Amino acid sequence: MSFKKVIYSSFILIFFVLKGLAQNHLPAPNHFISEYPSEKQWESMPEHPRLFANNARIEALKLQNDEVSKALLLLLKNNAEKTLKADKLEYPSTGFKFTEVREVQGRILTLGLAYRVFGDKRYFERAKAELIQLAALPDWCPTHFLDVGEATLAAGIGLDWLYNDLTPTERETISQAIIKNGTQPSLDVKESNENKSWLNGNFNWNPVCNGGLMVGALAIYENEPKLARQIVERSIKYIPNHGAVYAPDGTYAEGAAYWSYGTTFQVVMIDALRSVFGSSFKLETFPGFLKTTNFITQIVGSTGYEYPFSDAGHEGTHFLAKPLSERFTSEPIMFWFARENQSRVVARDEINSILMAKEIVENNTVAETQKSHSRHFALEVLWWDPKLPSMDKNSFLPLHWTANGHMPIAVIRSAWDDPLASYIAVKGGTPNNSHGHMDAGSFILEASGVRWALDLGAESYDKMRAAKLDLWNYSQDSNRWTTFRPGPDSHTILRFNNARQEVSGLATISKLADKKGVVGNVVDLSSLYKSQVDKVTRTIKMFPDESITIQDEWQTGGKAVEYAFQWITGAQVSIEPYGVLLKQNGKMLKLKIEVLNSNTKPDIVIEDVSKSKALQDSDNPGVSKITIKINSPAMFKSIVKVTAIPL
Repeated sequence: MSFKKVIYSSFILIFFVLKGLAQNHLPAPNHFISEYPSEKQWESMPEHPRLFANNARIEALKLQNDEVSKALLLLLKNNAEKTLKADKLEYPSTGFKFTEVREVQGRILTLGLAYRVFGDKRYFERAKAELIQLAALPDWCPTHFLDVGEATLAAGIGLDWLYNDLTPTERETISQAIIKNGTQPSLDVKESNENKSWLNGNFNWNPVCNGGLMVGALAIYENEPKLARQIVERSIKYIPNHGAVYAPDGTYAEGAAYWSYGTTFQVVMIDALRSVFGSSFKLETFPGFLKTTNFITQIVGSTGYEYPFSDAGHEGTHFLAKPLSERFTSEPIMFWFARENQSRVVARDEINSILMAKEIVENNTVAETQKSHSRHFALEVLWWDPKLPSMDKNSFLPLHWTANGHMPIAVIRSAWDDPLASYIAVKGGTPNNSHGHMDAGSFILEASGVRWALDLGAESYDKMRAAKLDLWNYSQDSNRWTTFRPGPDSHTILRFNNARQEVSGLATISKLADKKGVVGNVVDLSSLYKSQVDKVTRTIKMFPDESITIQDEWQTGGKAVEYAFQWITGAQVSIEPYGVLLKQNGKMLKLKIEVLNSNTKPDIVIEDVSKSKALQDSDNPGVSKITIKINSPAMFKSIVKVTAIPL
């Protein structure tokens, strides 16, 4: 999976998502009964340090001598040394502090763990300085509560890990800042049965805010036991709303980057509870949760790049396969999931990346080529389990994977660990979801080391705001959909009469039975087009020769329609007698276009979409849009098949 620097600050500043959050298809945490710490567990609160790693865990860590552990500790020390040289943070006097509190969080975690492992006082002094500076802020931006969640996590871990070396005055200063700027402001958000806020939503804000607050509360228990208990129990109560989104197969509707963000903080909650109470209170048992690494692994194509559906990064210029030496990840929770599932295969890519980063440091490669790590790298060090069962090098996930749920997805690939392998991923779901795009039925397609069919990913939130768009409104007539990337125009979808998909719809995906090496899936899109045609499906298949077909079938009602098949590409495009030829980087892909039950000849239109056409849009360098059109009469079943053949 590609390394996620996880979203520049403007990419995730989504406070107003709360008013536009879609509700009609949201999964509910059915049958989950929350459990809470008992009186005995509260009365038996461990001494500091108690969060994530007590002193015994640190001593055990020092003795870990396997290849990965040694690499992790070397990188931890290297990161700590780099942090010592970092400039002092400058916090904004007003408004968002999102970027800064995430940065200080990484500094405190890195320096704090490095001090506990290596005993270097320089690490302690710099970590303390960062903590005191954070605590001195008048607020942590409660109007954008993600900032509060991030800052409270940073302060809570810093206070706990450094507690025994801080003076009583310093402890009190940091504790009071957690209370004043973190836990106390959170009580201004009223509890409700409607999951429309960070407190009880089904989107990433829930675990980030509740997780950060929980860690802060557990850190200041001695100061405010009643308040701490209230915060912890409230977090446990509402995290099931987020946990429900993984059912049943682990997909995540907000896309890859938000998967990383929300899932990391849900793991943080689980591990914080375990380290303090010896129990997770079953927060890892939500259906699909422990399988969710399948999702994030499967949506990485043969080129090494992710399928950036929803607001999940911008992959528009990533047409060609990423070199194997550059397939660097920094996803600490992969080690946690590997430990939970007792599967080294889960951590395969992350292990390779850790060893790659170690080699770069040991070879004293210039700083510009050093691999950056997640701000949660310190937790990754703690989550690694050297006792994981050994891994068969030929053990991989399935080549054909189908996942159901709120955001269904299907992936077919011809091989793993082959950058030239054929690959197609298709998604279902609905536009009516947090960070949703009008992209149900869209796909990405790769072959011969080229991504031939693209998803352009997210648009800049700042650009959309500048255009005065209601960017978190997912209703049918929302002007969000006038933006090229989130709207219907930029996606590899089918359309009728150039209309939008219907946001009340939900596309489902079923798996076809394998026949003589041919595998495939059917996407039922009927509910997305119910006012336009009577029924519509999209079927994808991969054949033993690695060719891929995308076949659309639809039944019109009483009105004729114009059908359009959209294909977004970074390749050179030429129209040929059989359809379209794509060329890129010395490779070619033939698109054979057939109208199966009619003599109708399709119109093929090539449009340059590299330049933005509206204030809210970014350029898409090198990108073209292919549109295949036919007129479909009333009361008629039409079939269009596109066969992608690597040459």
